[in-house]
Amino acid sequence: MLSERAMPSSLASPSQDMVKELSGRLSEPHEISQQRSMALDLFNKLPLEKSPLYSKYVDMIAGLKLDSISLGFPTRDESLPGEISHLVKGREEPTLALQVDSQMVRAEVHGTLEKEGIILTDIQSALSEYPDLARPHFSKAVPLEDDKFGALNVAFFTAGTFLYVPKGLSVKIPFRNIVLVRSRGRGSFSHNIILAEENTKVTFMQEAYSKLDSDKQGPALYSEVTEIYLGEGAEVNFASVQNFEEDVHSLVNRRSIAGRDSRINWTVGHIGGGITRSRMDSVLSGQGAAAEDVEVVFGAGEQRFDVVTNLTHEAPHTTGHVLAKGVLRDSARTIFKGMIRIEAGAKNSSSYLAEHAMILSKKARADAIPGLEINTNEVKATHSGSVSQVDEEQVFYMMARGLTLSEAQRLIIVGFLHPAVQRIPMRTVRAAIQYLIEEKWMGRKGQIPPGADSLPEFEEEPEGETVSADLFERHYKYR
Repeated sequence: MLSERAMPSSLASPSQDMVKELSGRLSEPHEISQQRSMALDLFNKLPLEKSPLYSKYVDMIAGLKLDSISLGFPTRDESLPGEISHLVKGREEPTLALQVDSQMVRAEVHGTLEKEGIILTDIQSALSEYPDLARPHFSKAVPLEDDKFGALNVAFFTAGTFLYVPKGLSVKIPFRNIVLVRSRGRGSFSHNIILAEENTKVTFMQEAYSKLDSDKQGPALYSEVTEIYLGEGAEVNFASVQNFEEDVHSLVNRRSIAGRDSRINWTVGHIGGGITRSRMDSVLSGQGAAAEDVEVVFGAGEQRFDVVTNLTHEAPHTTGHVLAKGVLRDSARTIFKGMIRIEAGAKNSSSYLAEHAMILSKKARADAIPGLEINTNEVKATHSGSVSQVDEEQVFYMMARGLTLSEAQRLIIVGFLHPAVQRIPMRTVRAAIQYLIEEKWMGRKGQIPPGADSLPEFEEEPEGETVSADLFERHYKYR
């Protein structure tokens, strides 16, 4: 049995002894242990920010003090925490992966899904029991040298989900991944891999919450790497809602590799947490591949959001759309960074990157830094960015009709975020994000939402109306 105890050193100065101890406790193959060791070496060598375009903004994560956080070990406690029991339909729910701190509590498929060849298991089991599937894809979409904190994740991951969908299967039921952070002063490291073979369709929904120890002090850390591989004609819908308490810091690296005529739809809601550092990249490596990414941020208090979203076109006739929207109040701060890269072999590609933020107070701050790298002709590529304050005329108009200042501002931010939230393909995610925004506006932070059946209905656009033309179809053409 693995025990939970403090490491001899904090995550601010991780050592090879920590890697050896962790790998030994997990009884890992030598190959994985070696990879951990290489990852730690790179973590110690890599800068906080590799791109010179963004190096001046590393102060966004200055409050991330790893010296007060040590590595959390799996405990082998597979009981269902009461805090999230209402989110789980039952022990036999066939498409659920559940992580509590550093421990995978559940990750398995049942019934007909298992008979169809679908694999849903924890990452440790996948690396040892399905080496031909898992190991060739582990740390390939997100290479070790790609990012400092991505390397730290590979050095110390203890949890994560592996999902494999065989050729030709369309799974209507979403696969769910629930993460609950409970332990202060601990780092939880999760590594996810999704393999969708050709002509498959799958939805993966992640929910990340926290309920921290009330008798202890100090922050917690959640680190995640997610790698998604799409075969020819595959479609993957990835949705993530994060509403950690403010004492939980989040470091996330996600990347998809899309094959010919495949499609990846990302939907991300950054609502909670103290410091959130998110890196997202959609690599369109096959002809005709498409990506759509919608991200929503709502910051309050002293929250910090460092959000990067990239589109990389490697093949011709590929399409990518990104929309990132944020609302900031109090002393919160966000920076949206993103890059459209169109490589030399990606003629006739079309790409759009939009980053927009609204600030509600004098101390709040937002930056939007979209960019383009175009290495060929005959493509369409557009980016836009804006930071604005609340329109005082709109506030006055609504207050003149009986609303309070708070009610008027709430309606304005809901309207500002609505076009982005409306594009989210899953009703439950739309409703959950709207619910958490409403709760946070009322001062109730770090909430765990009710079950899907109890969520309020999301206000849909009237039938026949669409926002896609306004958001994604205005281009400049590079010749």
